[in-house]
Amino acid sequence: MLWASSDGEGKLASTTESGSFKDAAAAVRGRKSIVVVPGDSVLLAEANLPGNSSRAQQAIPFALEDQVADDIENLHFAVGKRDKDNNYPVAIINRETMETLREQFDAVNLRPTELVPEILALPKLDPASSGPVWSGLVDEAKTVVRLNGFRGFAADTDTAEIMLNGARQEYEEEFSRGMLLFHTAAEIDEPRVQDLDIETRACDSRLELYATGLSTSPRINLLQGEFSYRQELNLAWKPWMWTMVLGTVLLATFFASKLMDSQRLANREAQLQDRITQVWTETFPSVKARRPVAQMKSRLQALGGAGPTGGFTSDLAIIAAAFATQPKSSINSIGYRPGRFDLDVSTDALPSLDKLKTEIEKAGTLTMNVQSARRQKDVVRSTIRLEAVK
Repeated sequence: MLWASSDGEGKLASTTESGSFKDAAAAVRGRKSIVVVPGDSVLLAEANLPGNSSRAQQAIPFALEDQVADDIENLHFAVGKRDKDNNYPVAIINRETMETLREQFDAVNLRPTELVPEILALPKLDPASSGPVWSGLVDEAKTVVRLNGFRGFAADTDTAEIMLNGARQEYEEEFSRGMLLFHTAAEIDEPRVQDLDIETRACDSRLELYATGLSTSPRINLLQGEFSYRQELNLAWKPWMWTMVLGTVLLATFFASKLMDSQRLANREAQLQDRITQVWTETFPSVKARRPVAQMKSRLQALGGAGPTGGFTSDLAIIAAAFATQPKSSINSIGYRPGRFDLDVSTDALPSLDKLKTEIEKAGTLTMNVQSARRQKDVVRSTIRLEAVK
């Protein structure tokens, strides 16, 4: 892991150091510290909740339930400041990951003031002359992008171009015409995005860029609710907190994606069983789920073929046929809402996603959009959304 000291104005006041987590905790002890967590472990979303803001923390998980693949009980929702249109920016992270982080902090007696997603540690650029500009950071292995406001993503470098083009289409009305892409590698392959002017700029260190972003840009602190240190920190820091001139930016990379994947796999079977019952209850709330699999098959036979654009079973047949053409692609999980399928997919390479999109959309009843994609060794793990053509 890496850490460095900042002067509080976005400039590093020390050289970047590396070592164990215990070494990092000892180096920042007695100072205000900010921990930056990897961007691919956090999902950024937005919830619109008019009315009483004091209840937002309790209501937001249910408002975003259809946008997450896991049960909301297994997730931690951190909420940012509401805007004038009653939109709340939200950062979502696995609860087990937060518990692991707290255990690591407690083990070395570290009490960070903030825990910030890597995406929101990037600077938010708003030149007065040209409007918002996207910012990004790329190295040999990963690309992190901050879009307008609190949106953004982290993906492996090979997938960045697909994700940027997807963002270009999704946020067309409030689209930025420019992007400043920082890079730590000597040479990079600049992504090609339609109607987006990309300026590349060399950066000596990730921490140098994070120090700038954390000193100038809005962000979401993941240390909220049951994971908050605020009460403890107020007692310890109140007499001299505001006189401190030295801030410390700590990049936490002490947990790997392998650990997170193993945790998900360990619970996958139980989650799938629970999901079957949940889907049945949501779809047919008046019928008790005794044998949900058999009951669902019976209902699907009745639903098949309904409507001008096909029914549930005909859409499933299209999806199955498309995946049959790509033997190295598989579905890890599938979520369904009327008119929409959300699939967690594993493929061997990015071109397979394009071939799946072609096969699915040629029937004319479904459209496919890639929500996220990241490479895990020789597998590309993607979330795709299929929606009925209107």
